[in-house]
Amino acid sequence: MSEILIGEYLFRRLREIGIETVFGVPGDYELSLLDLVPKVDLKWVGTPNELVGAYAADGYAREKGAGALVTTFGPGELSALCGIGGAFCEFVPIIHIVGYPTSQAQASGKILHHTLGDLSYDHYVKMSGQMSCATAILKDAYTAASEIDRVLNDMLYHSQPGYIGIAEDVAYSKIPVSYLEKKIATTLPENNPDMEKKVVKEIIRNLESAKSPIIIVDGGAARGSWEKFVGSLVDALKVPFFTTILGKGAVDEQNPLYGGSYVGVGSLPSAIRAVEDSDCILWLGNLPSDFNTGMFSEHVKTSMIIDFQRFFIKVGDAKHDAKMIKVLPKLINEIKSNSLLATRKSGVELARPPKVPMPKGIGQDWLWDRLSFFLQPGDLIVSETGTSQFGIQLTTYPTGAKAWTQAVYGSIGYAAGAAIGLSIAAKEMGTYKRMVLITGEGSLQLTVQAFSMLNRHGIVPVVFILNNYGYTVERYFNGWEAKYNDVPMWDYSALFRAFSPEIKVKAFKVSTAADLDSLLSDKEFRTANHPQCVDMTMDPKDAPMLLKGVFEAKSKAIRS
Repeated sequence: MSEILIGEYLFRRLREIGIETVFGVPGDYELSLLDLVPKVDLKWVGTPNELVGAYAADGYAREKGAGALVTTFGPGELSALCGIGGAFCEFVPIIHIVGYPTSQAQASGKILHHTLGDLSYDHYVKMSGQMSCATAILKDAYTAASEIDRVLNDMLYHSQPGYIGIAEDVAYSKIPVSYLEKKIATTLPENNPDMEKKVVKEIIRNLESAKSPIIIVDGGAARGSWEKFVGSLVDALKVPFFTTILGKGAVDEQNPLYGGSYVGVGSLPSAIRAVEDSDCILWLGNLPSDFNTGMFSEHVKTSMIIDFQRFFIKVGDAKHDAKMIKVLPKLINEIKSNSLLATRKSGVELARPPKVPMPKGIGQDWLWDRLSFFLQPGDLIVSETGTSQFGIQLTTYPTGAKAWTQAVYGSIGYAAGAAIGLSIAAKEMGTYKRMVLITGEGSLQLTVQAFSMLNRHGIVPVVFILNNYGYTVERYFNGWEAKYNDVPMWDYSALFRAFSPEIKVKAFKVSTAADLDSLLSDKEFRTANHPQCVDMTMDPKDAPMLLKGVFEAKSKAIRS
């Protein structure tokens, strides 16, 4: 009977579900496990710390469907939990593999390093259990394979992180290779056919009677799984469509029916009218968090929403047990064959963001408008939480560009790490062209070590740093002049070069709109085949128009 090591079995399962790269930091309890990574044709990408590794695995999973992070027991795994928390609430499937001390060491009654000194080894898995859809500690060979399969199946089903702890000796125990014959479920089960027909029929009936239907593309319900259907839905229905902060980057914004981002009161007036006057809203992946809704300033009639979620579709007040990824292709076919819907013309008036005149300094609204003309088809764009993710709502992406941000968990420093994973995943899929990372200097200071990875692995990023002397978003919350909203000044250009001394990189520092415009227009800059960093000095009290609108609404609500 052919046998396989449990550690090798685990990594072969990762290959089976499409993972080709494993991120993490080597630690003593996992070193022997890492020796097995190349044996199954996986690539190991070591990260400067576990937090950056978790963000990289998150970015990788958003692009490719699943990601993997390996850390060591104790401080290593806890350092990664900030990244795992963001993946949990935004439906990103990451398998977090943790190397544990040997079974004998755990049973020795001696205090081991990386523990809490109380001879207990389940503290950390309990913590991880709060932000994982499934956990397992592999303690023996008899149940290891079934436990690995259970966690991976749950991770893909729920599209949320899973946790597997594996002791050093268990990793090298053997099990029958025949266990691999039963495959991991990489797709959701089919809907009940009768329920599916009923839901599609009900949606079509609502669309037929609607006078001003629209589509809103959001980022919930595991966006990466269903966004491939969005273009076909738009083409079939031919109605105005909008994005939220989490949905931006999933649609072709050059389509004349694209009406921009809907972020409550921070939206363009034409977007507010179109969305809030609509009598039928197909809302894909609705995730109504505060940032994603402009601090709950949206005014949409709930009865008009057809809410598409991962495991259900809600039409008005009626909730149906039907998975959106299974319903969408059938709905698209029904729309195409419906003569009434196929010939309907939209009467909704749409408008693009207004052209902003060039200021003297680098003004927020001018910057985001100007970036529309710098971006290129195929760009992969990552914007940091806060100022960047609000500002970029006024940037119009070219056809073929793709973008991501983190808007629910809102962990600053996320974007730099996620950009690494997204780029590596896109390279594996053959879709990588250029990475554009937009972040603030306060956010970057949490994960600046990511520079050392972002400039490697064949990634050629353009990094834009909003250097506005501190946390501008926090100043709008509270403390215009407060010292706690300041951050120490760094020489980001020098750091960008210092983290990659053996690679050709270029760094620029600009403080006027004219200088930035000239740089963005420069052919060598636009077509560079080496990493570039642009440190932009900006007014600490300036903010994007959408963000100002949101905070004004919030202030009014507090006063009233």
